[in-house]
Amino acid sequence: MTSTGEIKDWLPWVIKIRFVIISFVFAIEYAIRQLAPNPANISSIRYLGVAVILWYLLGLYFLIYNQISQDYVLQAYLQIFSDLVIITAIVHVTEDLESNYLSLYLIAIILASILLPRARAFLVAAVSFVLMGALIELAYLPSIYPTLAGQYRAAQFLATTSPVPVDLRTLQVKISASLFGFFAVAYLSSYLAESLRKAGAELRDKSGQVASLQAKNENIIQSMREGLLSTDLEGIITELNPAGAEILGRRIEDLRGSHIDAVFGALPAGERSAPEAFSPPARQEINYQHPREERRTLGVSSSPLVVPEVGVVGCVYNFQDLTEEKRREGESRSQDRMATLGRMAAGVAHEIRNPLASIAGSVKLLQSISQLDEDQTKLIAIVNRESERLNKLVSDFLLYSMDQRFEFRRVDVVNLLEETLLLVEHHPLFGPPYRIERRFPRRAAMAWADADKLRQVFWNICDNSLKAMPEGGILNAQAEEVGDKIRVVLSDNGIGFTPPQLEKLFEPFQSGFSQGTGLGLALVYQIIQGLRGSIQVDSRPGKGARFVIELPREASRLALAVKGAAQPARAAR
Repeated sequence: MTSTGEIKDWLPWVIKIRFVIISFVFAIEYAIRQLAPNPANISSIRYLGVAVILWYLLGLYFLIYNQISQDYVLQAYLQIFSDLVIITAIVHVTEDLESNYLSLYLIAIILASILLPRARAFLVAAVSFVLMGALIELAYLPSIYPTLAGQYRAAQFLATTSPVPVDLRTLQVKISASLFGFFAVAYLSSYLAESLRKAGAELRDKSGQVASLQAKNENIIQSMREGLLSTDLEGIITELNPAGAEILGRRIEDLRGSHIDAVFGALPAGERSAPEAFSPPARQEINYQHPREERRTLGVSSSPLVVPEVGVVGCVYNFQDLTEEKRREGESRSQDRMATLGRMAAGVAHEIRNPLASIAGSVKLLQSISQLDEDQTKLIAIVNRESERLNKLVSDFLLYSMDQRFEFRRVDVVNLLEETLLLVEHHPLFGPPYRIERRFPRRAAMAWADADKLRQVFWNICDNSLKAMPEGGILNAQAEEVGDKIRVVLSDNGIGFTPPQLEKLFEPFQSGFSQGTGLGLALVYQIIQGLRGSIQVDSRPGKGARFVIELPREASRLALAVKGAAQPARAAR
């Protein structure tokens, strides 16, 4: 069944074909008349010209009507049956049954098969046969139906109207052949048109499925959280998904057309330039310099891009940002090491403290009962000083190793920072070469924390910053609300940390200062973990250090209470 949409699509094409056929018919007839001129046919060429002009005018009418009317089925019927009328006129003026243009009926039947349903194509074939039969009746009636009484008159009429006598059997064969030809063409053309329509419908359905699948695949690629990058066999980047562009900090338009080495550096040659020789690819971890941020760790795996029936046409690179994961792994390792050191510290501290107290007491008693010379007095003083230092170290050990107890309540982080910075300004190390810059919100930044522990955190970091700037410098303090967190940033422009120092920064005995115990930042980390917060450090040698602390806001109080209640239950198990 032909749909209205299909008729709408085919009608302009049929109109254009009609103009071609009209021009072709007139050109052929005119050429024949010029090559074999016959004075008797002058009137027929004139009548043919009139029919052709009329056909042209109908074609122009149908072209205009197609633009202004939405009734495409009516247009199809009008065009087909008007064509049959014009074709009948052309056949009549070009010697009827002997005309060279009887095949135009077949063209009309074929066009009807394209535009109309299959049954209507047979109707057009029947109408074509009827019109052709009418021409035969009009042209050869005296020779087909002679009467006994009027046989002589019929013979006279035949001699004057038909220069060539017609054999009845030959005429019957031609009529039968025309009937068979018309309906055979109608059958075949309608069958082919129906098959073509079904194939077109299936093709549109398959095309829709392919388009839907392509859109789905495109949506999947666009929605991936991992980076996906494709290259050709030469390593030239062809495509990059949005997640990949975000991870790399580059625009897709800027990377397209550049070499993969400009992104990932020199990957192994087998994975870059010979994808057809791939075995299952091994995953790599590479260091990537982000354009706007610090260096990142990317996990990259690659595989050949294979097109069916073509083969390998390039490479596909799948990559993820592992920076945060590596940081968490480092924190986890640090926590494990710190827990082990804490347990060891508690045992060592208890074992050292009692003998140390005995030594200190004995030295004081010896100093009181003996007359000591100057050198002996100095030695006793050294022993007392080192005993006190060792006792302080043991005390810090015990403080670090024991479970921290927190008293949570609403605290104003900005107020705590102001108090800490005021103490820093009265620190013995603080002087004119130093400057403190503050960037605080105008309103209070309330967090759910332990005020005393938080002061200790701020003080230890600020104290380290002053020691890291022996020649003076700037201490920056910033506080802001970020979602459900309070973020505190303390930074300096001091000596900074090396990568090995950063890796073990929060472990005990990692002090970079001569008089430090190496427990200050370890306690800072322990306290922040106890406050359900997080701390990160960015630093490069000679470029200072930046401590970023995030604490839960007051809105997270209920969640913290639930976690705190669940913690003893896990410990009991």
